[in-house]
Amino acid sequence: MIRIPDEGRFEYRLADGAANPYLLQADILAAGLNGIANKSDPGKRLDIDMYAEGYKVKGAPKLPLNMLDALREYDKDKGLKAHFRCAYPEAYAKRRHWVEQNAGGGRPVTRKRDKNVRRRKVC
Repeated sequence: MIRIPDEGRFEYRLADGAANPYLLQADILAAGLNGIANKSDPGKRLDIDMYAEGYKVKGAPKLPLNMLDALREYDKDKGLKAHFRCAYPEAYAKRRHWVEQNAGGGRPVTRKRDKNVRRRKVC
């Protein structure tokens, strides 16, 4: 959700403390560039408080309600993934999938790194 309180200023209101702060900023920029390149329609403007009156909007797109659903949506989004030319976002998503499915949202047990494994380029 984007709020425009004054001319020349906007607020992105969906950021969450559970997000990786570096990937969040990169994803916001990539999504915006993807929308501009594809001339995506952002939908009609709504001049209401979505927190208090959002339930009144018919047919509004819904956000994922949990991390696993958000990861599934990310996996389906080829346009967003195309903006990244490194392995980190994929590796992060893969790790989060594992955490959500196996550890119930907790931290996975860490393992020692194998020095003989060839690493992909990281951002």
